[in-house]
Amino acid sequence: MSIAVYIRKEYFRAVTIKDKSAHILEFQYRPQTVDVFEEGYQVFHMEYILESKTKAEIIEYYLTDFALRGKGYGTVCMNEITDQLAKKGVTLITAPTGYELAPLGYTGPDQYHELMAGFYEKVGFSISGDGDIAMKILEE
Repeated sequence: MSIAVYIRKEYFRAVTIKDKSAHILEFQYRPQTVDVFEEGYQVFHMEYILESKTKAEIIEYYLTDFALRGKGYGTVCMNEITDQLAKKGVTLITAPTGYELAPLGYTGPDQYHELMAGFYEKVGFSISGDGDIAMKILEE
């Protein structure tokens, strides 16, 4: 399933937009993965599993280009994906806030963990008491 989403420019703080009114991102949903494209170029990838009909767990997600970080792409993508999952009856999404090893470009797992927790909170997730899981309850 492929969904073209018209995104208002105010979602993107630092992105140069050719069309000053809006941006179009194409979301391609496949079993357990979502890939997002902009003008044919992949900008976002997410893998998840459905633990049940109503509970999804994000395994990993990332922007395909490190230079896109901090420009609003992750927020726009995550908000659209959670909206689509809610329409399918998912009521709870969980995700790890970090990994044992940090991806390239980070000083270490603690920095990555803090960044991820902040991102998830920004898109409406709650962080567990010990800080290792992000959770979001969805409403259709």
